[in-house]
Amino acid sequence: MAVLYNLGCKLNQYEGYCLRQKYAGDDDVIILNTCCVTREAETRSIRRFKHLARKFPDKKIIVTGCTCRLLPHEFSNAHLIIDNIRRNGIIDGIFPLPDRSRFFLKIQDGCNGKCSYCVVPYLRDVISSKPFARIREEIDWAIKCGFNEIVLVGANIGLYGLDSGSSLTALARELGSIPDLPRIRLSSIEPTFIIADLVSALKGLPLCRHFHIPIQSADDDILRVMNRGYTVRELAEKIELLDRSFPDAGLGADIIAGFPGEDNERFKNTYRFIREQPFMHLHIFPYSPRPVTKAYELGDPVSTTEKKKRLWELKNLIKDKNKVFRQAMLGKAYQVTVERKKDRLYGLSDTYVRVLINEGEEKDLRLVRITSVSDRETAGVVVGHE
Repeated sequence: MAVLYNLGCKLNQYEGYCLRQKYAGDDDVIILNTCCVTREAETRSIRRFKHLARKFPDKKIIVTGCTCRLLPHEFSNAHLIIDNIRRNGIIDGIFPLPDRSRFFLKIQDGCNGKCSYCVVPYLRDVISSKPFARIREEIDWAIKCGFNEIVLVGANIGLYGLDSGSSLTALARELGSIPDLPRIRLSSIEPTFIIADLVSALKGLPLCRHFHIPIQSADDDILRVMNRGYTVRELAEKIELLDRSFPDAGLGADIIAGFPGEDNERFKNTYRFIREQPFMHLHIFPYSPRPVTKAYELGDPVSTTEKKKRLWELKNLIKDKNKVFRQAMLGKAYQVTVERKKDRLYGLSDTYVRVLINEGEEKDLRLVRITSVSDRETAGVVVGHE
């Protein structure tokens, strides 16, 4: 079977698994699925290709993903380069078989956002939404393969339906009509798409109470230069809507540390916002200039040392908030998706907390009571099947 190396986001992983299915019968194929959302991811993608080329000179290395579209010359020795647009045609109609406990289901591709720092709209510039009938077929496939949790993924899932006259809200209502629907989790969703109608539709689903929001900053001046299209006050209103509608939900965020113009006071605005809002996990990225983006013209004035300092301040803050969130789970029961990592058995709660458990089979849903919380770990015992 073809060997797959997946780098990058959940959408990338879905597409990589589909491409592996396409080449499943060829044992000589190695697929490298690249990412370039940050300079570090881009460097890692190029380095991995060079390593594979040295280690497996007789294999057919197929390179795909965002880096090979941005920098195709870096992969000139590959057996085949498949960029994002061409890949969509190749994998159309193929259902993936992930090596995971959760099923990532691609519902859309493409982004028309004008965020000044982001390279994605230049690399995934065609917006397309998967018809509901196809989504329904893929859900049936996931159930047949034993998955009990489906994660809806895309380049920007809030844009679902823009090309077809539908919407994410309409999709949520259609999903709610499916009998015995597995539990549904959203991947990241932009703040601008968190609206009352969508929240109302999501309440009709067996939805995981987990929302990951790429806020990037909580300073109005920085948000303006980033061209994010909302203010800190509006952001707080979106979070309050989620917190009120889904009590005890796990809220996460993406943050960029050291964006051009982010002085210490502007960073402190973001720090205070994270401290005051009910976030329990963060993805923090040191700013890295991306070619072709508007922000690239601003240079990279914040030093690497200062970026790292801010990153660790936020990491320490969210570590404390995460423990407080998990301590509030003690004694309560949660439905978890069973997964195995490094010979240990865990369950992922609907609120996005990984719980060390005592029994279960991968992909199963189990009811787990939380028995202990430490700085590093949450543990529980299985008290029932779901």
